Amino acid sequence: MPKEEPDFLLMMSRHELAVKQLYEIFAEMFPGRKSFWQSLVSDEQKHADWLEALRSDRVVCRLLLNEIGLKPQAIHTSIAYVESQIKRAQTGAFSVIQALSIARDLETAMIEKQFFKLSRSTSSEMRTAFKPFADETERHRQALIKEIGAERQRTS
Repeated sequence: MPKEEPDFLLMMSRHELAVKQLYEIFAEMFPGRKSFWQSLVSDEQKHADWLEALRSDRVVCRLLLNEIGLKPQAIHTSIAYVESQIKRAQTGAFSVIQALSIARDLETAMIEKQFFKLSRSTSSEMRTAFKPFADETERHRQALIKEIGAERQRTS
């Protein structure tokens, strides 16, 4: 009996939805930055929808498994981390800087460690499929870095 292949795109979509949920809480916690957080929330939903749509593309699914070397446990661990941050956020345990820093770290991890190791050894099909996603994640990271800097200036 062949071993069932992991559904990386479903796991990645669930990760995006967990991040979206965290950002929704941050939007409520920090009304002065609500529109900023809601913009990220909207993007995370688009990412999840895009990943769900890609699930029907068996070529992309196979490339994820064979080329990028994603590990299901890494994605599960990242989802568990986001869920733990959601629980903390629900208690109001974060300052603005902490929330922005957590979000920046999540976006950085998605780029560098988890999902976007789009190296020269990765096929052009895979790079083409995931480049817009990686670019938007980098845009999030840069926006978060800018917000952290602005908040630090406000509080110094």
